[in-house]
Amino acid sequence: MRVIVVGGGLAGLTAALRAAQLGARVTVLEKGDRLGGSFLYSSGYVWSYKDLKTFRREARGGDPVLQRLVLNGLEDSLNWLESLGVPILARETGNPLTFGARLHPKRTIETIANRFLDSGGRIVRDAAFEGLVEGRPESGIKEVRATVSGDRRTESADAVILASGGFAANAELVRRHIIQGPGRMRLRAHPWSTGDGFLAALAAGALASAGLDEFYGRNLPAPPAGFSPHQFVEVSQLYGRYAVAVNRNGERYADEAADWSETALTQATARQPGLRAWYVLDAVGLRRRVRERTVQEMVETARLAGGTVLRADSLKELAGTLEQRGIPGTNVLRALSEYNAAVVGGRVESLSPPRSEPATPIEVSPFVAVEVAPAITHTIGGLAVDERCQVLRRMDGGPIPGLYAAGVEAGGVSVGGYTSGLASALVFGKVAAEAAVRCSQASVERLGLRRER
Repeated sequence: MRVIVVGGGLAGLTAALRAAQLGARVTVLEKGDRLGGSFLYSSGYVWSYKDLKTFRREARGGDPVLQRLVLNGLEDSLNWLESLGVPILARETGNPLTFGARLHPKRTIETIANRFLDSGGRIVRDAAFEGLVEGRPESGIKEVRATVSGDRRTESADAVILASGGFAANAELVRRHIIQGPGRMRLRAHPWSTGDGFLAALAAGALASAGLDEFYGRNLPAPPAGFSPHQFVEVSQLYGRYAVAVNRNGERYADEAADWSETALTQATARQPGLRAWYVLDAVGLRRRVRERTVQEMVETARLAGGTVLRADSLKELAGTLEQRGIPGTNVLRALSEYNAAVVGGRVESLSPPRSEPATPIEVSPFVAVEVAPAITHTIGGLAVDERCQVLRRMDGGPIPGLYAAGVEAGGVSVGGYTSGLASALVFGKVAAEAAVRCSQASVERLGLRRER
């Protein structure tokens, strides 16, 4: 049987190798000039919450079927990687809520790709996926269209696995679904996830998942800060829970400590005027630690990258400096005063927006304000799929024969929170490949029986 995989990131290569192991002839169409996708820019942690109850609490709007799929499949998938010779750097995540492992992104991709090529697989780079060609209703997707190095071509397939990474790099789709207004978010990922698989599947009648208005990303130092893709992890300003976040109107706009990953805070920043905000900290907050770094060290990375970092000996002085940059100083002082009074009085839930723990007053000099802007790593909404990663039809909710999705192309896992996109890539890639091969083999057998009759 012939399988075409769209996308050469972790999800796509996992699917390609697993399908090849099961005897399929597999072609990977990769839009970019290299393999690995945004996995190469990550810290390499692949994880799941430890149980379904925690999974549901941390991403309460997500599809429980897909969450259970990740939870139950991750350990076996990591063992499968290790059996291929992929080095496991650590079998821990540093987070008591989760389990998983840390991988070396570059070596992991090289190992999977080499194993795939050794199995007879084919990788086509500079291949822009353009659409699906449907056969008879019972046979489903039969061909894909792509432009390879400028030449249009059609490839036949018994099954297609979409793993092209969602639509984070499609500014128009991001504006329509996520920002829901003007502006453009910085991309914290590779530039090729422009929604090609998502749009092609919708055109073929696919059902979109929940969560199209959500994304995973980080607040980074706002422009004029500049940094390379390999610095995405290093420059992340992951300390909003120890700060007071104010927008360009000088007002608090979100619960800064709503979740441990600060995904909610980043998403809220994407809907602020100018897609900008300021993290206001005091000396106590600067001494806090997030993983292996202090907040002061993260602030310093913002400054070294060319970001705007303001310092002052009093809150009044800091508000005056912000005023010079167009932020109403009186609003800033009011927001900080209300926040401090609520913290000291033990009534942070009365704030608007409310504040979760940790909540400590901003009162010990020196004071710092860091300008941040949201950056999108990947989308959370995508294509609706079932437990076999088959893409579902918009018309009746049934599976589209021959069409599968993996990684963040399969949407709805993390709705209302945050879960590991790399875990979805690994587990769904493997599940999609196994389902595609088995379903295609079953179809061939049924066809043979009908012919005998």
